[in-house]
Amino acid sequence: MIGSEAPTQFDLRFRLFGFPIRVSPWFWLVMALFGSNLIQALGLPYLFLWIGCGFVSILVHELGHAFAYRLFGARAEIVLHGFGGYARGQQLRSPWQRMLVSLAGPFAQFALAAAVHLTAVYVYAWDQQSPILRVAKYFLLLMNIVWAVLNLVPVLPLDGGNVMREVFQIVGLRNPDAAAHLVSVFVAALMAARGVLAFIGRDGLRLPVIDDNPLVSLYTTPGPMFTFWLVMLAIDNYQRYQMFRAYRPDRYLAEDDDDTPPWRRR
Repeated sequence: MIGSEAPTQFDLRFRLFGFPIRVSPWFWLVMALFGSNLIQALGLPYLFLWIGCGFVSILVHELGHAFAYRLFGARAEIVLHGFGGYARGQQLRSPWQRMLVSLAGPFAQFALAAAVHLTAVYVYAWDQQSPILRVAKYFLLLMNIVWAVLNLVPVLPLDGGNVMREVFQIVGLRNPDAAAHLVSVFVAALMAARGVLAFIGRDGLRLPVIDDNPLVSLYTTPGPMFTFWLVMLAIDNYQRYQMFRAYRPDRYLAEDDDDTPPWRRR
């Protein structure tokens, strides 16, 4: 998948609210690729604006996770890489705690979107001061609503997929990991199929409530790059499903088993 999370000499490193943060150069490159159509449509300054808004939005998302870890007494660090980022914290044994940590990211973005809108409406109309500020508000609302909703889709490793896995454990499924990866395969494949059909001009998998609104459909129909990412997610989840379906209780007792999720180890 595009964008390694491995450390490089070009990483940006800093601390914020006590959390160590590392930004891979892949993060900037992939953000630029996702917004590259803005160069022709609006000009180069708006591409940099897109990248800046994306950086703030994804950082807020990961800070949501990190603060949730801190709430449960665990330390956390943040890494922004090619396709987003993650907040990695100490092991949490409770599935309820892990679920709340996963939900904290998207809801931090919802909070940022609300703050952006409410300050512009009720405090100071900063978005009306210049065209670039008006577009900045649009980008921030788009990223922190649409991307947050996307993160709640039940596909691993998105937050919605992590929540789904914890729900499967809470309800007592014998193999929650395999079940979560299997559901992820079908959901990612369905979303990718929608992107492929849109690319070739077919109306299959049409959703009238969404597709009849051109502004909404623009961001709910995957583009070529996003469709490719969904295909890779489906393949990765299928491989992990094959691995986890051969479940053995003693498997999760092996401290040196690299395929064992850290939160399953005892």
